[in-house]
Amino acid sequence: MTESERDRHGFDAADYPALRDFFPAYLHQDFAQEYGSAAAAVKGFVSDASGDEIVQVREEWKSFRNALRGRPLREIQSAMSALGSAWLPQNEAQFHEIDEILSHAEA
Repeated sequence: MTESERDRHGFDAADYPALRDFFPAYLHQDFAQEYGSAAAAVKGFVSDASGDEIVQVREEWKSFRNALRGRPLREIQSAMSALGSAWLPQNEAQFHEIDEILSHAEA
Protein backbone atom coordinates (compact mmCIF):
# COMPACT_ATOMS: atom_id res chain seq x y z
CA MET A 1 0.00 0.00 0.00
CA THR A 2 1.35 3.40 -0.93
CA GLU A 3 1.65 6.27 1.54
CA SER A 4 -1.35 8.05 -0.02
CA GLU A 5 -3.46 4.87 0.24
CA ARG A 6 -2.48 4.51 3.90
CA ASP A 7 -3.49 8.13 4.54
CA ARG A 8 -6.78 7.73 2.72
CA HIS A 9 -7.72 4.43 4.38
CA GLY A 10 -5.93 4.78 7.72
CA PHE A 11 -4.91 1.19 7.16
CA ASP A 12 -1.89 -0.81 6.03
CA ALA A 13 -2.19 -4.61 5.84
CA ALA A 14 1.44 -4.94 6.94
CA ASP A 15 0.41 -3.55 10.35
CA TYR A 16 -1.79 -6.61 10.98
CA PRO A 17 0.29 -9.80 10.73
CA ALA A 18 -1.92 -11.79 13.11
CA LEU A 19 -5.06 -10.87 11.17
CA ARG A 20 -3.28 -11.73 7.91
CA ASP A 21 -2.78 -15.23 9.36
CA PHE A 22 -6.20 -15.47 11.01
CA PHE A 23 -8.49 -14.36 8.16
CA PRO A 24 -7.33 -16.83 5.48
CA ALA A 25 -7.16 -19.66 8.04
CA TYR A 26 -10.66 -19.18 9.50
CA LEU A 27 -12.63 -16.74 7.35
CA HIS A 28 -11.60 -18.24 4.02
CA GLN A 29 -13.84 -18.81 1.01
CA ASP A 30 -15.31 -22.02 2.50
CA PHE A 31 -15.84 -20.74 6.05
CA ALA A 32 -19.64 -20.88 5.75
CA GLN A 33 -19.57 -24.54 4.71
CA GLU A 34 -16.94 -25.42 7.31
CA TYR A 35 -18.23 -23.41 10.28
CA GLY A 36 -21.72 -22.24 9.36
CA SER A 37 -21.06 -18.58 10.16
CA ALA A 38 -18.31 -16.05 10.74
CA ALA A 39 -19.05 -16.11 14.47
CA ALA A 40 -18.65 -19.89 14.57
CA ALA A 41 -15.36 -19.59 12.65
CA VAL A 42 -14.06 -17.08 15.21
CA LYS A 43 -15.15 -19.38 18.03
CA GLY A 44 -13.27 -22.18 16.25
CA PHE A 45 -10.17 -20.01 16.22
CA VAL A 46 -10.55 -19.26 19.93
CA SER A 47 -10.77 -22.96 20.74
CA ASP A 48 -7.77 -23.83 18.52
CA ALA A 49 -5.44 -20.93 19.26
CA SER A 50 -2.87 -20.40 21.98
CA GLY A 51 -3.36 -17.62 24.49
CA ASP A 52 -0.74 -15.50 22.74
CA GLU A 53 -2.44 -15.95 19.36
CA ILE A 54 -5.80 -14.92 20.84
CA VAL A 55 -4.26 -11.82 22.40
CA GLN A 56 -2.54 -10.84 19.14
CA VAL A 57 -5.69 -11.28 17.04
CA ARG A 58 -7.84 -9.50 19.63
CA GLU A 59 -5.46 -6.51 19.79
CA GLU A 60 -5.09 -6.27 16.01
CA TRP A 61 -8.87 -6.61 15.54
CA LYS A 62 -9.40 -3.69 17.97
CA SER A 63 -6.75 -1.65 16.16
CA PHE A 64 -8.25 -2.50 12.76
CA ARG A 65 -11.74 -1.54 13.93
CA ASN A 66 -10.46 1.74 15.37
CA ALA A 67 -8.45 2.59 12.25
CA LEU A 68 -11.51 2.19 10.04
CA ARG A 69 -14.19 3.50 12.40
CA GLY A 70 -16.65 5.71 10.56
CA ARG A 71 -15.50 4.57 7.12
CA PRO A 72 -17.98 3.32 4.52
CA LEU A 73 -18.77 -0.40 4.75
CA ARG A 74 -17.37 -1.00 1.27
CA GLU A 75 -14.00 0.44 2.34
CA ILE A 76 -13.89 -1.76 5.45
CA GLN A 77 -14.78 -4.80 3.35
CA SER A 78 -11.97 -3.93 0.95
CA ALA A 79 -9.51 -3.70 3.85
CA MET A 80 -10.68 -7.08 5.15
CA SER A 81 -10.18 -8.57 1.69
CA ALA A 82 -6.66 -7.14 1.63
CA LEU A 83 -5.99 -9.06 4.84
CA GLY A 84 -7.24 -12.32 3.29
CA SER A 85 -10.82 -12.44 4.55
CA ALA A 86 -13.49 -13.95 2.35
CA TRP A 87 -16.11 -12.87 4.93
CA LEU A 88 -17.43 -9.44 4.12
CA PRO A 89 -19.75 -8.23 6.89
CA GLN A 90 -22.94 -6.61 5.70
CA ASN A 91 -23.70 -4.49 8.77
CA GLU A 92 -22.30 -3.20 12.04
CA ALA A 93 -24.08 -5.89 14.07
CA GLN A 94 -21.91 -8.54 12.40
CA PHE A 95 -18.78 -6.68 13.49
CA HIS A 96 -20.12 -6.38 17.05
CA GLU A 97 -20.65 -10.13 17.21
CA ILE A 98 -16.94 -10.68 16.46
CA ASP A 99 -15.99 -7.88 18.88
CA GLU A 100 -17.87 -9.70 21.64
CA ILE A 101 -16.39 -13.13 20.92
CA LEU A 102 -12.82 -11.84 20.85
CA SER A 103 -13.21 -9.56 23.85
CA HIS A 104 -14.50 -12.43 26.00
CA ALA A 105 -12.08 -15.08 24.72
CA GLU A 106 -9.82 -16.46 27.42
CA ALA A 107 -6.19 -16.11 26.50
